[in-house]
Amino acid sequence: MSTNGHINYEDWFGERYESESKEDSEGEFGQVSALEFVENALGEKPYEKQREILRLMDSDARRISVVGCNGSGKDWTTARIVLWWVHRFSPAKAIVTGPTLRQVEDIVWNEVRFAHGKAADRFPGKMMKSRYVIDEETFALGFTSNSPYKILGFHSPKLLAVITEAHALPDDYYHAVRRLNPSKMLLTGNPFTNGGVFYDSHHRNRHLWETVQIGAKDTPNIIQREVVRPGLITLEDVEDHKQEWGEDSALYIGSVLGQFPENLDDVLVPLSAATAAVERELVPEGEVVVACDVAHKGHDHTVVMRRQGGVARIARRVRGYDTMEVSGVLKSYCDEHRVDVLVIDSVGVGAGVVDRLREVGLATARIEAFNGGAKAKREDRFDNRNAEVWWAMRERYLDGEMDTENDDNLISQVSSREYTIDSKGRVRLQSKREMTDSPDEADALAMTFALQPAKGSSLKIWV
Repeated sequence: MSTNGHINYEDWFGERYESESKEDSEGEFGQVSALEFVENALGEKPYEKQREILRLMDSDARRISVVGCNGSGKDWTTARIVLWWVHRFSPAKAIVTGPTLRQVEDIVWNEVRFAHGKAADRFPGKMMKSRYVIDEETFALGFTSNSPYKILGFHSPKLLAVITEAHALPDDYYHAVRRLNPSKMLLTGNPFTNGGVFYDSHHRNRHLWETVQIGAKDTPNIIQREVVRPGLITLEDVEDHKQEWGEDSALYIGSVLGQFPENLDDVLVPLSAATAAVERELVPEGEVVVACDVAHKGHDHTVVMRRQGGVARIARRVRGYDTMEVSGVLKSYCDEHRVDVLVIDSVGVGAGVVDRLREVGLATARIEAFNGGAKAKREDRFDNRNAEVWWAMRERYLDGEMDTENDDNLISQVSSREYTIDSKGRVRLQSKREMTDSPDEADALAMTFALQPAKGSSLKIWV
């Protein structure tokens, strides 16, 4: 509704804004649409879902939210939109932000630079590492910040705000961007959450957004059953994920089908928290704790996990080693890296490893034998020690205090194990017999918290 040259609208938070209506000023590419820009100026061929997103940029839609599987070309599309925006309008600004500098600079902005190189001789601007400047009033910028309150000053008659990996960005960061009153806002992300602005844009607030959902089945390599677009998800990727995770796992549903999983409420570590830990960069502090989940020879993996503060990495992962070989691996690693504490699963074959290492001794590390089936230190809160250490791990994930590597096994395992509350009000873990695969990596990580019991004053149930 327009009144005296002003446009009034009510945003979905119930706030009211007012902005002056101005004629669209033309940039270098005037009335060229986003799709025409990509196909003609850059000479590229987007597939149908990418074309759908590009068409929305020319529509009246002010809020666009794209959720998709891994390897669906969301960042490719975003980069072309950013470049088009500052050539379509003048003055105009485009800002791209996300949860990590790596995502913004190394992925999205790398795509912006590549797209720019397709027709650099036709573009008037200067391309830099994470900035593209046409003049002081028309530019594009990629950045991230540890504080939403630092997002200031990006005002323009034509402002495009893009949030990449929107599922992993705190809502208050979105609100800060929203307060810039952008002409258009584009969110892109994976379905690795069950709450927040991004999730709501595809659910209870869907009527306020133009949404696009991309599954593997929508992408060209899957449609044509061969690799016609390198870099996008392939049939081999889909089959590998199916074998590794199982078709019912939240990770498969989100990463391959591009759908929001419905089974996130009963898992100890939500998939959103597991994937956010991969993007996070923390400083390792405090004691170096190493834990080993010992496997029977010929079965599963023996996993050695190292954690210092919130920074956790897989130190070794072997299969088929006997107790003496595992003992040798642990002694060598602990002595070389001056480990403070070594936690070993002492049930079954692990008992032999504990005995051997106590016999030969370690240079700096003290040995802690761990029995997951033993009584919890907080018997009133947890069914056994396994539940207790998994809950301690969960709390670090939910508090945003975990920094892990991008390991599919680890992500899948921590985000798929379910729990129940028994008749005594205690946390009980899903039995391993009910799981598709043994959670070797996740068990090893959980055991690094054996010396740090979960908080017992309250159970933060994920809802």
